[in-house]
Amino acid sequence: MLLVKEPIINNLFPTPIYMTNMDRPFTKQELQFVNKQKNHCTKNDGNVSSIDNYILNRKELKNIKKFLDEACKDYLKKIICPKNNIELYITQSWLNYTETNQYHHRHEHPNSIVSGVLYFDSDKDNDKIKFFSNIKYQQIKPEIDDTKYNIWNSTSWWFPVETGQLVMFPSSTTHQVDVKKGTNTRISLAFNTFYKGTIGSNSNLTELIL
Repeated sequence: MLLVKEPIINNLFPTPIYMTNMDRPFTKQELQFVNKQKNHCTKNDGNVSSIDNYILNRKELKNIKKFLDEACKDYLKKIICPKNNIELYITQSWLNYTETNQYHHRHEHPNSIVSGVLYFDSDKDNDKIKFFSNIKYQQIKPEIDDTKYNIWNSTSWWFPVETGQLVMFPSSTTHQVDVKKGTNTRISLAFNTFYKGTIGSNSNLTELIL
């Protein structure tokens, strides 16, 4: 009987899900501001979001903004690795509030390069962020053993999230929050980004000055 040697399985063109944590707890002032904004919200599909969708421009969150700016620099340096001197800067930003039995609909973030979510209140035993494959249709689809799902045979994947955690990902990545369990109000700050500087190449006729 011929035996197959242990194979090497490579991941080709994977989707980066960048995760890190703040190096300090949120201040009392930051939490008071975030909790107060719940009184100034608009209804979303499944939960509510702050009316102010440039929330990081508020002085109460200036130190949070500095942390997120550094994370954007780190994402750009480690994942995108541009040849030109460009910046990944935050455009819109807003707060989301999800109560028990609420959810956050499946969506992407158009007109953005990288999107992120910072969690102000999250129960790691119940709260998750769920991502979906960009493969919209599979002509041939065998049933998968429920105990053997992996990154190659799955069409969705979720990660537990906790207070103080930051998650960043390509804005085209489809994601959602399933129906909220637990008793806490899940509070998150979401943001979009775009490039500033010159991307592409002048000689290759792909130059874009932003």
